[in-house]
Amino acid sequence: MPRKLSFLAFPRVTLYGALLVTISLSVGAKDRILLDFNMKTEPPADWAVEGYAFGTRNPVPNERQKYALATQSQRYVKQGRMTSPPFSIESDYLRVHCAGTYHPTKMAVVLLVDGKDMRSCSPEPGYGFLGAKLPQIRFFQPPDPAEYFFDVRELRGRQAVLEVRDQHYDGIFFEVKITATDRGPDRKEQLITKPVNWVEEQFETKIEDGFLLVPVGHLAGTPLQMVTVEIDGEEKLPVHLPIAFGDMEVAGYEAVYDLSPFPGQQLKVTYHRFGKSRPAKFLMQKEIPGREVSDQKPAFHVYNRIGMLNDPNGLVYYKGEWHLFHQFNYNVSHLDWMHYVSKDLMHWEERPIGIFHDALGSMHSGSAAVDVFNTSGWGTADEPPLVLAYTSSAGNGGADKIQTQCLAYSTDGGRNFIKYDGNPVLGREQHIIKDRRGDQNARDPKIFWFSPTQGRDAYAKDGYWVMVLFEQRGHNIYTSNDLKTWTKTGSIDGFHECPELFPLAVDGDPNDVKWIMYGAKGQYHIGAFDGKTFKPETKQQTPMFFGDKCYASQTFNNTEKGPDGQPRRIQVTWQGGRLGQISLPNELTLHRTPLGMRVCQLPAREIENLYIRSETLDGLVLEPGAANPLEKMKGGLYDIDLEVDLTQARQLIFNIRGNRLVIDASKDGLSLGDQMRIPGTKKLHLRVVVDNTSQDIYFGEHGLFYSPRMIKPGNDQSIRIEATGGKVTLSKCRVHQLKSIW
Repeated sequence: MPRKLSFLAFPRVTLYGALLVTISLSVGAKDRILLDFNMKTEPPADWAVEGYAFGTRNPVPNERQKYALATQSQRYVKQGRMTSPPFSIESDYLRVHCAGTYHPTKMAVVLLVDGKDMRSCSPEPGYGFLGAKLPQIRFFQPPDPAEYFFDVRELRGRQAVLEVRDQHYDGIFFEVKITATDRGPDRKEQLITKPVNWVEEQFETKIEDGFLLVPVGHLAGTPLQMVTVEIDGEEKLPVHLPIAFGDMEVAGYEAVYDLSPFPGQQLKVTYHRFGKSRPAKFLMQKEIPGREVSDQKPAFHVYNRIGMLNDPNGLVYYKGEWHLFHQFNYNVSHLDWMHYVSKDLMHWEERPIGIFHDALGSMHSGSAAVDVFNTSGWGTADEPPLVLAYTSSAGNGGADKIQTQCLAYSTDGGRNFIKYDGNPVLGREQHIIKDRRGDQNARDPKIFWFSPTQGRDAYAKDGYWVMVLFEQRGHNIYTSNDLKTWTKTGSIDGFHECPELFPLAVDGDPNDVKWIMYGAKGQYHIGAFDGKTFKPETKQQTPMFFGDKCYASQTFNNTEKGPDGQPRRIQVTWQGGRLGQISLPNELTLHRTPLGMRVCQLPAREIENLYIRSETLDGLVLEPGAANPLEKMKGGLYDIDLEVDLTQARQLIFNIRGNRLVIDASKDGLSLGDQMRIPGTKKLHLRVVVDNTSQDIYFGEHGLFYSPRMIKPGNDQSIRIEATGGKVTLSKCRVHQLKSIW
């Protein structure tokens, strides 16, 4: 028979480690702490524990998500509950402090009497669903835990139990503190007199055309709940979203599904709301809300309307369209893939989110390719599928994610994607603990079609699939005939995250081809690849970037061949942090330079699609102290292209929108800053592409050095150029004013 406890004489429980549960022995005390639980503690010794959301006292040693004190990372994706011993209610109120994911019923502190929920609360409006106070997200400082008071005066003398309930696969409790007290709340809204009335709601309509847009609320104070999308009774999408319903302010609209392939069919969206709240307002329209057109926002870079972005993913050219995905989150505890398409590589159109997080985890980085020969069987010879390879990462924060490799595919031209029902295709063993810290290092699959005779030719019939995957301390290489079954064939240490491997012709010579391998920081090796192993020919890795906040670059698959016989190598990267942007598309080439063989990059030629006005000053001689020849350029968005003889000068100085750029010719060669130096020449090749929030600098012939720089938007939109120490001759000086794509 269970031991009965009373709020007036709740015995002290002694546990190992940090303070977990402290119960007052003093009968006369007004306030008594019944539970004091946080992420560093074990479940209370005399509370019943189910599942793994709070840790467990019955560990399975070789399974990382099931050992005694589960990591924060694994608590995010595990469900469970803690239930107190029965007790007799002998106080007026229970004061509850709780912090974690907000969901009124699945993430709740509950008082039960006779097996029925009598009072309940969830962490709103405390942490909302932001997750932990992650240090890298400094602009999010979640408030203190929410405070509630259960009014239990009418329940005095009744037998009850307390339950801390986590039934949310994407949820977590950071802390819960429950105190028995006779002192009531200071504010009326803190008083809880009944359990939540949480009811199912449906939005139904006949599909006409366009996209399904769902209203999302602010990050704190909106429940993170399951939303399902059905079309003619078939479930198309289950996903957790913070739906704004009732009086909740709509922070924005997320495009979640392309409805255009289903005209005339019945759409049903299922979600929940509070019993007395008004329904949410869903939209079905042909256009996704546009972005703010402002000189404070990027004008021709991809950036988010709402939420945060990071790594570019899934870059592929397919049927006349460039597809660009990037990691997106409107919830720190998971990531999705935002999707854009372009006809010209410059004007980008937002699409519905490509793939959402699921029960296997967040959608971390990956790639895309066209399965030209339908090796997967998901398409046809005439309509090959577009395939996404991505990492599912179960867990958030800490060093114990479970990361597996998965596939999704589209048979409608990239409008909507279906996840392979055999996922994961790699990494099923990741739940095993290799050491007590776990192992999160298995992510970011880069896939491509390789031919022993034609290299990266996607149409070569003698080919097979290659995957480069970051694991542990470097990149591993796998091969497959059907995308579903993979065999490891090679590895190389010294790289971290976001692998790339591709060929480039040296100085455009189709008979002299090298392979480039790099990781997220852009440090690359030049070498040889035989389809199974990569052998570096350079002793040390060479940096590809010399700028701030430039990470996780990736190149497009399935591009057309250039004159050198290799597919065009178009690259984008993540710039400027989580509220930043995706870089301008750059084209990579490989050249012999004064510094040795180097990967070079310049803006893709398609940038000309943004030109609206040009100023040509070829042959201009600029004397020290001369008037500014670029005085007339006032638009603020520029592509500046120069070739300048600095033989007689000491410096060439640019002031571009208030940002100073100095090229020094006073010593041997040319230098720009401390890191970028070209010896043995005084002929300057310089390209600068200027947006409201960034300046991309290409220094040296062929773009030998690339330096992306984030800038603070300002009112100064001018360009000024001057020479010091002697005159300079501008053999080429062309300034193109650019237009916004938004």
